[in-house]
Amino acid sequence: MRNTRGALQASVAALLIGGLLTGCGSVAETASTEGETQSQVVGGQAATEDATTEAAEPTETEETEAVAELEVAEYGFTQLDGGEFDTPGVTYGVVIANNGTGIASDAQAQISFEDADGVVVDTREEYLNAVLPGSSVALGDFVYDATGVETMTVQILPGTTEELESEPANFTVSDVTTREQEFGGYKTTATVASPFTRDLEDLQAVAIYRDDAGDIVGGAYTFLNFVPAGGEAAVSIDDTASGLSTPASTDVYIAITSLTLLADM
Repeated sequence: MRNTRGALQASVAALLIGGLLTGCGSVAETASTEGETQSQVVGGQAATEDATTEAAEPTETEETEAVAELEVAEYGFTQLDGGEFDTPGVTYGVVIANNGTGIASDAQAQISFEDADGVVVDTREEYLNAVLPGSSVALGDFVYDATGVETMTVQILPGTTEELESEPANFTVSDVTTREQEFGGYKTTATVASPFTRDLEDLQAVAIYRDDAGDIVGGAYTFLNFVPAGGEAAVSIDDTASGLSTPASTDVYIAITSLTLLADM
């Protein structure tokens, strides 16, 4: 995310140990403006016991090492000419999923924009401070003074894996609404609910814009001051990219940042 990494490295697992509210079940991580959940559901699966085990031979429980598996799930962009008074540029969005069983910590994302000849027009580098297992995070922004962009490339550099010592869960996002602003761009509002027993501060919220076909056409981000333990908070994401066609739908993703971890130390 856009927070720079501090010298102190906080443990995501320590932040979330025992972090689920009692009785909390599986939760979905994003919602769309159409009112339907579009993300996968995050939930655990109970282990089963072998009833045929002989009493004379004690068994040893085999523990599978937690592994984080990050992948670029989808991405897209729109080249905007800026119109008569606005700066030309590119609005983009990326969704990154953790398909593993462990927390992906300290990973990096490199995004580049190329022209028709493959020449790099501009780049973005982001840190993925913590991606919970079975969940996704997003990156979205506007790149100023970028013209002639024809392709977009996204690469992920894996970081470390931390074991999650509680049931997997994530924030729930609802009531997503995107509307055009008077002087250009869009405003996305949503409600964020937390299943955790700790207040979490300095989270990042990313709006991912989609067209009628469901393809990503842009994105924007902001920081969410805090979400209370087991409670809700409202978030508003302003997009300054003028000239983008009205999105058919919008997804909102919430991510833990380095500031979130440092605030808990």
